[in-house]
Amino acid sequence: MNVKRILTALLACTLCSSAILVPAPALPVAEAAAPSYRITYKLPANPEKYLFLNVQMVSIANPQVPAMQCPYSPDDYIKDMDTGGSYWKLSFDNHRMFVSSKKGVLWNLYDLIGILPPHYPSDIQLDALDQRIDQTETYSEEGNKLRETRAQLQMNARLQPLIDAGYVLPGEIDDGVATKEFVANVLYRMFGGVRPYHGGIDLKDSDDVAVRWAVEVCLPGFVVDRQGYIYPESPLSMEPGPEKSREEYAYDRVFQFIKLVLPGKKTPTGWEYYQIKLLPGMVPMQPRDLILVNGIPYKSNDYGSDHYNAMYTAPYYNASKKIGQYFIPRFPQMLDQARKDALKPRVWDWSRDVIHHPKFAKQIAAYRKNKSSQYLNAVYQAVRKHYNLNIPQDSVANLKSVLDHVK
Repeated sequence: MNVKRILTALLACTLCSSAILVPAPALPVAEAAAPSYRITYKLPANPEKYLFLNVQMVSIANPQVPAMQCPYSPDDYIKDMDTGGSYWKLSFDNHRMFVSSKKGVLWNLYDLIGILPPHYPSDIQLDALDQRIDQTETYSEEGNKLRETRAQLQMNARLQPLIDAGYVLPGEIDDGVATKEFVANVLYRMFGGVRPYHGGIDLKDSDDVAVRWAVEVCLPGFVVDRQGYIYPESPLSMEPGPEKSREEYAYDRVFQFIKLVLPGKKTPTGWEYYQIKLLPGMVPMQPRDLILVNGIPYKSNDYGSDHYNAMYTAPYYNASKKIGQYFIPRFPQMLDQARKDALKPRVWDWSRDVIHHPKFAKQIAAYRKNKSSQYLNAVYQAVRKHYNLNIPQDSVANLKSVLDHVK
């Protein structure tokens, strides 16, 4: 994948991103003049929709105590499986390919769950195997075989518990890419009980309930294009459309979402939420998602253009600081609302899901009869309470347009 697309994906994504259906209205604007750039930003009324978070930004009061204490990392596995000595030349690419592979995803899921005991043969002595490997020439035939044996033992120690738990089927595991369909099915088996599928996601190219569930939950990497296609056999991607390249970032984001937004802590009695606090100096969103440069969203700029340099100016810095001052004290409420929203269904078809939904019939009838802001707000609050609205959907003005024009 070229550098521009990687940067675009890195800068454009949030934990709760979703497809644009109806344009959002403008909000009050604050701006600061600069010699070369006009920097503006919008402080949203729904800050939880802009939540951006990873585990490095928070402290966890109830961390998981992992069952596996073996200090053997994915990089160790990749090195052990490298029999040709190319790891040091291709380490970045090798890591990307592993993270986006089925076995790589399952490895990281095992680490995420944490409490499943590893599965080692009863007669294996790992310390003795490590010593033999240390005493053997690295890329000799014997050394290669020993390292591959260790790698397979460590991989199976993580895969078998997931099989035993019913999260993945033996026939699903191979050396191929972790497609959207594969990832969705594994996660649906894990979380379908605490976050069931509500229905109503009408994909053009997948009837798979797990894939539709992933779209409904707003899992990162499952972006639907404007025509309603998800491309289930593609790797996870932060951009819509078919994708053959494999983005490490998309897979990382889905794990962050699971751990921080879904009830991602496995316990002997089920799943629960991690208790987290924002670390000092961290801003729980990306200011570039709100900043405009000369009226153009900064995150949509061509990063080869001169607009990219705006981030190095004092007005950009001041805007970022003010945005952070708005979001930081709201973090507890943002996280709580984002977690609640992730459990809700989504509006997919306004006519079916709102206009003709019996749950909203009384409020809609009252609004259409009186056309007052009071009745409009009543409809908005009812819809917002029931559905996980995305950014362009989540406004009174947008709902008014729907009520006035959708049959």
